[in-house]
Amino acid sequence: SGNALYVLTHKRILRFLYIYINELPKPGYMRQSLEELSIGTYENLVKATPKTPIIKALNMFVDHHISALPICDADGRVINIYAKFDVINLAAEKTYNDLDITIEQALQHKTQESWFEGVVTCKKNDTLEVVIEKIVKAEVHRLIVVDDEQRMFGVVSLSDILNYLILKPFGDFVSKKS
Repeated sequence: SGNALYVLTHKRILRFLYIYINELPKPGYMRQSLEELSIGTYENLVKATPKTPIIKALNMFVDHHISALPICDADGRVINIYAKFDVINLAAEKTYNDLDITIEQALQHKTQESWFEGVVTCKKNDTLEVVIEKIVKAEVHRLIVVDDEQRMFGVVSLSDILNYLILKPFGDFVSKKS
């Protein structure tokens, strides 16, 4: 009939791999850390504060091609996350007419029933296997990589992980051929 039956997303692909990973041969890199594998973004990190105006956050989404902004306190500790999804909540509640409100004020508009990803973190020395498990179990699109004081160190997304899982075997093949 040509009608769409399902939508295949990064999240669903990673969940499938997580569920069936024990039935597949486990590559050694699954036991290596994010740092060893160089997975994620660790430079030119984009973040906001609770006092950042929504209009500035929207511009950050567009200018930096990102879908979420870690919200950090004055010490750089991650305290929340503001995602493009939250902008949809503003529109649904018709509270988008004042784009000068702060992220903190906008997050207060969230209803109890609204779905909230929350801030899920990991460390740079967590293994790829642990990171995948955290993302799948928390049902989030990204983990904020933090140091021991919960300060933002980097971000690892579903796309980062899937790119690595897909391109890693290809990279090995190419390097063996050379």
